[in-house]
Amino acid sequence: MTTDHPYKTHKPAMVLIDVENTFGTLAQRSVAVTRLAALLEHVPAQARLVAACAPARIRPEVKQALADQGVRVLSAGTGPNAADKVLLNRARQAAANGVTHFTVVSADAAFADLAMLGDLHVVAFDRQPVGKALAKAATVHRIPRGRRASASAPGQPAEAPAIPRPAAAHPQPPAPTPDASPSPPQDSPPLLRWGAAATAALFCGGLAFGAGTALGNRLVHLTLDTATRRRP
Repeated sequence: MTTDHPYKTHKPAMVLIDVENTFGTLAQRSVAVTRLAALLEHVPAQARLVAACAPARIRPEVKQALADQGVRVLSAGTGPNAADKVLLNRARQAAANGVTHFTVVSADAAFADLAMLGDLHVVAFDRQPVGKALAKAATVHRIPRGRRASASAPGQPAEAPAIPRPAAAHPQPPAPTPDASPSPPQDSPPLLRWGAAATAALFCGGLAFGAGTALGNRLVHLTLDTATRRRP
């Protein structure tokens, strides 16, 4: 049977975590604590937490993070199913001491044998394959792989919200000072200056020509008039 909701039990319980199967070989701390937070929401709160992994396949900071959450990490060899064997032996010892409720955080079919010791549950992430024998012998609980580590990982400081950066202000032209003198007008183009000068010269020449003509006529008349008067 497969469910997607947490479950509770009042029986003595143990949670068995296959580190490599659950978090991955040499997983980063952020990945491990995020997935651990997700699965702890779906196991009995009073259960003993035990994990197993080869020392060379787990980062020291990940091992410490698990320990901070009450998970005891047992050393396993590097051979096939080495972690499974360590966890199965620990489960059998717990059963001899009265534990009758087991939760396996692994997809390996070898844990199907625990069904003979009591209630057997499996916590698996979405789309994680579970061995047919294990799925048949246990109740499988599907859970998401967890929220982002910055939001839900235990022991991780939350990221500070991003502060929006102010929009860049458009530069404004400097205001003129009150006592600033006005800038002198720009000179006229050379062609306009030459045309103005030529016009003025023609105007003055015309005036001079007209004045000279009038003066010459007046002198002629005065001369003729004087000569006429001197004749007997």
